[in-house]
Amino acid sequence: MLGRALGTVVERAFDALPGPAARGVRLVAHRGFAGVNPENTTDAVTRTGGADAVEVDVRRAASGEVVVCHDATVDRVTDGTGPVGGLSAVELGSLSVHDSGAGVPTLDALLDAVPDRVDVNVELKERGLGSDVDAAADRVENDVWVSAFDPVALRDSTLDRALLFDRQPRENLAVADELDCVAVHPSVALCLATRTVQRAHARGFDVNAWTVGGPAVAWALARRGVDGVIADRPSVVRQP
Repeated sequence: MLGRALGTVVERAFDALPGPAARGVRLVAHRGFAGVNPENTTDAVTRTGGADAVEVDVRRAASGEVVVCHDATVDRVTDGTGPVGGLSAVELGSLSVHDSGAGVPTLDALLDAVPDRVDVNVELKERGLGSDVDAAADRVENDVWVSAFDPVALRDSTLDRALLFDRQPRENLAVADELDCVAVHPSVALCLATRTVQRAHARGFDVNAWTVGGPAVAWALARRGVDGVIADRPSVVRQP
């Protein structure tokens, strides 16, 4: 009984604290809130109410189009099998992502589905996609930026850039500087356990932390001064 009562007190005290949204921290829907929606689909990005931006992953289909899929193969996320690069855009679109009936979309189709005033972060999972993503972004009014772990992939795009990393923060901040990035996307662990956020801000970068698992972590990141949290669920950010 005492333990349960203490837990209730702690929960109420946490709820009384100003949440990340109250601190002006942006919420980025990771793969279109993959924790509650079929990831990286047009259905997912239409269900991202409350998010300031949506993050999606892109690769190239066998037929040449840029398509939206995180993994190199479709095995984990769909009822199909095989490499994304071995299937045409039509074949990918006919698959069912997580038994939802929604297929793997082209980037053009997904951008058309993103609500107005929601920004889009396109993560480049392969090299040589930058110019195609630039062309797709030119078609829509939404603000679009690109991110990648691979600096070479980022060089292909003229859009605003963000470097992803989960180790060697000093070295990666220097690389982001050289790439003229506007933001960096370090892991949650780096943001909480190192001075990465402060060092990034000193270089003029926005900081979006990935992948945030719950409200307590989001709150801790907000206290650290991050500009955005990339999360699988909208509930990680309590509205003010």
